[in-house]
Amino acid sequence: MALISLSNVSFGYNDNNLLNGVSIAFQAHEHVAIIGDNGAGKTTLLRLLAGDLLSDSGTVNKSASVYMLNQINVSDSKSGGEQQMFALMRAFESSADILLLDEPTNNLDADAKQIFFNRLNAYPNGVVVVSHDRELLQQMDKIIELHNGQLKVYGGNYNFYLEQKQIESDNIYSKYTNVQKSIARLNNTMNIAQNTRQHHEVKQKKEIANARRSRLDANALKGKSQETEAKKRAIIQKKLDEQISIQQSLSEQMRNEPIKIPVPNKPFYSKELINISGLCFAYGSKQIFDNFDFTMYGGQRVRIVGKNGSGKSTLLKIICGELKPQSGTVKTIGKITYLNQDLSVLDKSKSIVENIMEISGCLKHDAHVIAANFGFRGSASQQRIGTLSGGELLKATWAAILGGDNQPDLLILDEPTNNLEIKSIGMLEDALNQYTGAILLVSHDEMFVRNIKTDKEIHL
Repeated sequence: MALISLSNVSFGYNDNNLLNGVSIAFQAHEHVAIIGDNGAGKTTLLRLLAGDLLSDSGTVNKSASVYMLNQINVSDSKSGGEQQMFALMRAFESSADILLLDEPTNNLDADAKQIFFNRLNAYPNGVVVVSHDRELLQQMDKIIELHNGQLKVYGGNYNFYLEQKQIESDNIYSKYTNVQKSIARLNNTMNIAQNTRQHHEVKQKKEIANARRSRLDANALKGKSQETEAKKRAIIQKKLDEQISIQQSLSEQMRNEPIKIPVPNKPFYSKELINISGLCFAYGSKQIFDNFDFTMYGGQRVRIVGKNGSGKSTLLKIICGELKPQSGTVKTIGKITYLNQDLSVLDKSKSIVENIMEISGCLKHDAHVIAANFGFRGSASQQRIGTLSGGELLKATWAAILGGDNQPDLLILDEPTNNLEIKSIGMLEDALNQYTGAILLVSHDEMFVRNIKTDKEIHL
């Protein structure tokens, strides 16, 4: 039974149309995920379901109690994980007919996520989540993809969604190949028609010159011939234009250029990168580290594991020099780049090329080449960082950090998949798997950790 249904619903902000005449029904007892690029309108769709927003057109019919959990803002009094778990437990205790959860696993550590998954799987009523957490998506009954204002339903979990997307991708590529062949055939037909026309004109001129036909008859025959050939060429040209239009549409659907990380000319530092001995650090009366030791070498991929509040992000900040140890020694060697969750390493007021020049230390010409290698060609390389979407910001960040020869010996990443849509997470994994330097990582995303092949864990 449908508890909430949308019928021909449209909604937008100013000139940005997020939903264009969509219709869909959400059933009782069904656990559904909504996915899509950042800015596609996922949270807006949740708010329409909750009744927080009214559609511009169409109808939203609701015959169910609804509990909406928005993304939380972390306060200083509690850790993000504690606040998130408290909010999630309140949602489950509401026993609403449908729970609407926006990024429910943000800030949760591994233990907290398992508790959440257990409660979710035991929840007897409907659930609609917006999430990029692939572990959570794997437990859904249905995936709904929001793209260009339209909804597409995939009747299974995340693995099923990936399988269907691969089939779609293969079909698009097959159609693209066939369209290319059709365009080549039509171009060849057009060339033959052009050559035939020129041959007829030469023949007619010879006949007139030899006086085998009167000029009047010849001109009449020439006019009819030209008219017939013009109609044939117009028909061919129309078909050619149609195929070119289809080719452009398919090309847009295929546009997902992979990042190519260059191999730097200099070798990465292969010896001891980090040496921490006897580290002590506290926030007031709360002791975080007490005589802590840690060593890391070049080429390693190390994950720091611990409950929320155990000091994972604090340790990264101490290694980077953002926090000072209260006692003990912290030694680092080689070039280190620290990326926080906000990807704030780039200057928002400067262009992509300017950031590449500043961070990689290259000349302007080389910066343009690097930008082009990461998909920012021509005027696109002059875009200001502050105007970029999540996926574009990620590509620009990697262009500046990994696009040149002066790549860091060590990348330090703090929850790098937070706030990224699924497509960007895949892009991030691809980039890190091409990078051959060392990685020190804090992440609750188990699938991400497996995909980038960490080889060591440090438990706090």
